[in-house]
Amino acid sequence: MKNLLLLFKLTRPTQWTKNGFVFMPLVFSGRLFIWEDVAPTLWMLVAFCLGSSAVYIINDYMDMDQDRVHPLKKNRPLASGAIQPGYALILAVALIILMFLAGMMAKAPSMGMLALGMYIVLHTLYSWKLKDFVIIDVLVISAGFLLRVLAGTSVLMVGMSSWLVLCTFSISIFLALGKRRHEVVMLSCDAACHRPVLENYSVTLLDQLLQVVTTATFIFYCLYSVKGHLSGGQQSESMMYTIPFVTYGIFRYMFLIYHREDGGSPSALLLTDPPLLICVILWLISCIGILYF
Repeated sequence: MKNLLLLFKLTRPTQWTKNGFVFMPLVFSGRLFIWEDVAPTLWMLVAFCLGSSAVYIINDYMDMDQDRVHPLKKNRPLASGAIQPGYALILAVALIILMFLAGMMAKAPSMGMLALGMYIVLHTLYSWKLKDFVIIDVLVISAGFLLRVLAGTSVLMVGMSSWLVLCTFSISIFLALGKRRHEVVMLSCDAACHRPVLENYSVTLLDQLLQVVTTATFIFYCLYSVKGHLSGGQQSESMMYTIPFVTYGIFRYMFLIYHREDGGSPSALLLTDPPLLICVILWLISCIGILYF
């Protein structure tokens, strides 16, 4: 039983919230209550949960030596020696196979299956080498979110507002930069020892990049709210009433990054910070109310 719990911990289930981006096309296309569209999207969600867990295992395998000297990551199953590397790799391969099976259950077209394959390949390359290239590492993380949205649109055979795609791209960069800033601040002078690319980042640089991407995210969402085509092609400006929730959410996250020096795990932060969680829930409720009722 203990080994099963350790293997489950190795899959990082708390990170599965990121895969919620798969639902964006379903919600914003006005099809949330159509079961024929919900079912394949749920299967695609399962596929990305399995795939993301496989990617995390591969990343932990490649980072074992660095994680052993990290103040927090040293407690991970592979870094601590609680799980043998061979068993971890077998689990990762099994999860990838199950991911593609879930994609088939979603009846994903070739584009959807390609998105799943690209996700695995891109993040494996990230774990191997791309994470060592400044800026590129952040863009790869952002690309993972875009692939989730692409997969969600593929099973529904719908398009997405270009403004919403840009908003997804910018907010994912925002989260990645916040994580990098947390690592630089927390690890201080030892940052480069734990992750070599951190040697190229400074708090000042990251603060400037965060200001740029925060502004871009806010502008993109505002433009989407008043210019995006919603509800099956009918243009509506009612989404502008959700802007206050997005504004508060961005400001709250910035507060947590700068005042509390947090942001190392966006998923954990969302689940553990009540004001941020309530804001996201209210935003979702307001979006659904405007789009459907």
